[in-house]
Amino acid sequence: MNKRLTNAHLFAERESFLTALQEQVIVTRNYKKYILKQADTDEPCRICGKESETIQHITAACEQLAATEYVKRHDGLAKVIHQKLAEAAEFIEDKSPYYKYTPANILESENFKLYWNRSILTDKTVPLIDLT
Repeated sequence: MNKRLTNAHLFAERESFLTALQEQVIVTRNYKKYILKQADTDEPCRICGKESETIQHITAACEQLAATEYVKRHDGLAKVIHQKLAEAAEFIEDKSPYYKYTPANILESENFKLYWNRSILTDKTVPLIDLT
């Protein structure tokens, strides 16, 4: 992990936050109640109020965050991958910073097709989940 952090060119504050997340020492309600032993602490998530407020719940399971924040996080990472694939396939020459990159819906050549945010038709039906 140390090599990844030292080569990532992160600000010290961001690096320390990521390390705290990994070590699960972020002060959540669950952390206050079970680690710090603060008896007067409510445990449910402040956002949805349904599940225990843990790091895992906040980062991957809170139904209130699923429709917005998780999609933003997913698309942010997917943009980086899209840009790298577009560069490798020589669809783009401009190497703008990843946070300024706006993916085209379809990039196409004789050898490659690169899609962005497009439904995929499959042989098997995948049920939609209502996140609202």
